[in-house]
Amino acid sequence: MYFVRSTPIIVTLLLIITLIEAKPTYRSLSSRNIKDRIKYFLNLTGVENEYARFLNFLNIYPPTDNVKMRSFYNELFSINAYLSDLTRSYAKYYALDEINELIIFYSSSVGQKLIQANSELNRRMEDIMLTKISDYIFTSSEHGFSIPL
Repeated sequence: MYFVRSTPIIVTLLLIITLIEAKPTYRSLSSRNIKDRIKYFLNLTGVENEYARFLNFLNIYPPTDNVKMRSFYNELFSINAYLSDLTRSYAKYYALDEINELIIFYSSSVGQKLIQANSELNRRMEDIMLTKISDYIFTSSEHGFSIPL
């Protein structure tokens, strides 16, 4: 009799345990190492392309003729140095669960659209601002004002 009464309880407990084990959680999505997750997130968002574009915009290129200068450049400006700096910054502001939520969002179609749109919008705003700056400098010089650069 005891077995008949306890069987539904045992079956229910087993089902609950099975559902809990099968349910995806943030912990199953993560490698417990927040720095690895942040690097994955940064890769997902295409930060490497933006950084390369930024260096190109500033005309900062790796030296090719001097090994010491090339080493110094890599220490300061390589993508690995940039990702390390950025990873430390993100780790100060976000917890592991928050990084995982960001990864989930940016992995979605809306997140990918946001990445693509932001990239294009940033380029357009740069063009608009450069045009406005040149117009400002040109108009100011026409009126006898000198704009220090």
